Amino acid sequence: MHDWFSGVYIQSMDAPKLHHPQYEMSQPHRHDYYYCIVLDKGQMELEVDFEKVKLSDHHIFVSYPGQIHHIVSAQVERGWFLAFDPAILDVNLRSILDQCLAEIILIPVASQQFAHFYSLIGHLYSIYKEPAPLFQEQVIQGMLSSLLYLFASVYLQQERSRLRTHSTRSIEITKIFRQMLRNNFRTLKSTSQYAAEMFISANHLNDTVKSVTGFPVTYHIQQELMREARRLLYYSDHTILAVADELGFNDIKYFTRLFSKIIGVAPSTFKKVKSDLNKVRFKSI
Repeated sequence: MHDWFSGVYIQSMDAPKLHHPQYEMSQPHRHDYYYCIVLDKGQMELEVDFEKVKLSDHHIFVSYPGQIHHIVSAQVERGWFLAFDPAILDVNLRSILDQCLAEIILIPVASQQFAHFYSLIGHLYSIYKEPAPLFQEQVIQGMLSSLLYLFASVYLQQERSRLRTHSTRSIEITKIFRQMLRNNFRTLKSTSQYAAEMFISANHLNDTVKSVTGFPVTYHIQQELMREARRLLYYSDHTILAVADELGFNDIKYFTRLFSKIIGVAPSTFKKVKSDLNKVRFKSI
């Protein structure tokens, strides 16, 4: 990805470009930008934060900054790959993405609407590859924002359909909490802290989040913390003590108990399994 321009990277995807499945499988990674796969025709399987994700025709996938991911398999005839720096997105668009209730954004799109999106990406790519026309940076960022708003529109319509039994206010509260959690999980670790930031009671926040998602606030806080703990144990050379410290745990024993309860294995076991798995992967290359 050497062709970044103005915080954006665009590349078409086809079978010849994805001809090293063993290399892809051996390289789980994370980065500080969003990336998006727009799959017109083909099949892909990804692993995102240790969960399997399958894409097929007319699917759009968006990955958050910081998520660990890699391609498991790919048979792609037509598609686009986009990556973009969060800094180029306007505040409203960042909020929409941060407030998504799903950890993995996977959007099936109707054929006619997908064809429209695909055409827009083609126009964006043609400008992206032009030799420095006037206002190229502004046009690329403006077109990308428009495209992302269109993606978000489809996603939010599908999300609202799933949540149609809940009030608009309940969904709004849950989304604001979701956004705050993504940005503050290292420092805010209790229902009362989030409720105070939102100027509502802890009971009201907890009851609302549980009614919309099926789980109380504490569950979401613990899941977010342990998700990042797994990322750090997997991706970095941090010790268990360093991971606990980075996530704001003063008591290593409590961190270990919580990790074991949520993930099902002790941090030391998880780290060893990761190390053994990487040895097998690199040996296979």
